[in-house]
Amino acid sequence: AFLYIPIQYSFDAKNQEIIKRLQLLFTYERLLTIKNRADIDDLSKRTFYFTVSEYLRRSGIRGDAEKTKMFNFIKKEIVNYWNNAYANIWEAESRKFYGVKQRVEYLLSGEYNGDMSYYSAFTDLELYIMGTGVSLSLIEKDASLTATRDLINIRNLFYQVMQKKVVFQDNVWYLQPNVWKDHPNFQDVVLKKNQSVNWDASHFSRMPAYLYILKLAFQSDNTKFNYLDKLNTLLSKQLLNNIAVYNPKDGTYSFNNFVDGNNSNFRSNLKKGDKGLSPSEDYTHIFYGWWKMLNTNEVNMMYEKISLKYSFYSTQNPYVNENKGYFQEIVNLK
Repeated sequence: AFLYIPIQYSFDAKNQEIIKRLQLLFTYERLLTIKNRADIDDLSKRTFYFTVSEYLRRSGIRGDAEKTKMFNFIKKEIVNYWNNAYANIWEAESRKFYGVKQRVEYLLSGEYNGDMSYYSAFTDLELYIMGTGVSLSLIEKDASLTATRDLINIRNLFYQVMQKKVVFQDNVWYLQPNVWKDHPNFQDVVLKKNQSVNWDASHFSRMPAYLYILKLAFQSDNTKFNYLDKLNTLLSKQLLNNIAVYNPKDGTYSFNNFVDGNNSNFRSNLKKGDKGLSPSEDYTHIFYGWWKMLNTNEVNMMYEKISLKYSFYSTQNPYVNENKGYFQEIVNLK
């Protein structure tokens, strides 16, 4: 997650210094090491595979034996996740899923998946696999390789998720509104009349990257591309209108905890009775920079304003302060 935006920037700007550093970091041996380390959780491995796939997509693999080997390694892992790996997120779901594909197709069917609404939620564990599948399919196309049927299937099902599970409301959109309403992480969400429980902004900050590569994958299909572009445009407005709150008096932003502008506490259940993340505390995602993948003038202007007042945020947030040099570079990238 740390390196996603530097990867995009280095190739956009043709910054050979960063590209060389990335080439030393992303190797076949490191992929093997990450896979085999028992102390690295499965979500982190999926995140790493997505990141490396995006590096390979941007660098290209044609004529490069090491990168081709890396591509084949990640593809094998993703296809195994997709078709074979145990895919239940919660044990109490209505059935056992073997392969992410089974769970995705079942959730798309809308059938009952257990007593809790969040048992039907799409999570990072599926989204990273689908995102990586889309990225790999783009690598195949660029390298003129034979298209892998499973990757085409992943790409098409990801689009279906974004079509069937998105709800438009008041010129914004939400993915599976109310699906998290009974999840313990969301127990402190206070709703106004007719308001739904929606994703926290931090987890949803990966969405701009997914929309970006989906648009690349469907750029020859005008209907699908235009739909995805609409989601991109509206999400940019959502970031600026619902999540980021600008104070013109001092030129700083505060950030609401949820994508619909709700600013309730989040994840207090994980903090042993404490308040968890209090209002406007869940905003480190802004500094990872994935929102920049929306690539709109409004988002670029937001980051320019954040850059001007960067010391304010690093003072307020211990995690940002701990990595302030790195995060400041991310914010400053254009």
